[in-house]
Amino acid sequence: MPFSKINLTLSPAQMTAIQTAINALKSTANMPAQFNLTKAERRTLPNISNERYPYVQRAIKNHAPVNPNFVSGFAGTVAEATNDLTFYDQVGNFIGQLKQIVEIYEDTQQVAGSEAYTWTRAFYNTAKSAAVNQVPGADAVVDDLASMFQIANNSDTPPDN
Repeated sequence: MPFSKINLTLSPAQMTAIQTAINALKSTANMPAQFNLTKAERRTLPNISNERYPYVQRAIKNHAPVNPNFVSGFAGTVAEATNDLTFYDQVGNFIGQLKQIVEIYEDTQQVAGSEAYTWTRAFYNTAKSAAVNQVPGADAVVDDLASMFQIANNSDTPPDN
C-alpha cells in the first residue's frame, strides 16, 4: 500500500506532552498495584480467559455471597475476590485502548522507517551510479553504505542498480 510522505517531526511540546501522559499512566498514583512478572510467571500463573470469565464472575457475584460456608479462609474473602474482579474489569477497559494506541504508534513508526529506508536505498543506488561514472567521493559513500547495509541485514544484499 503506498503511503503519503509523512515528512514531519514531533515538536518539543508534543514530545513533552506524550512523555507526561506516559509518566501519568505509569505513576503509582494512577495504578497503585504494579507487577513485573517473569516470562515463566506469565505462562504459568492461572488467569481469566474469555472462556473462564463467566465462571469466575458467576462464582464471585452469584454463588459466594449466598454460600459463605464454601469460602475458604486461606484463599481470601468474598470482598477481596469481588475487588480483584472489579479491578480486573477496570484495568481491562484501558488495556484495549492502550493496545490501539501502541498499534497506531508502531504503524506510524513503521511507515516513517519505511520511507526513510526507501529513500536510503534510492540514495545508495544513485551513489552506485555516480561511482560507476567516476564521480569523486562516490566510492567512499558506496563502500560505507554497503558495509552498513550488510551489517544491518545479513539476509539481504545491497540494492542493485
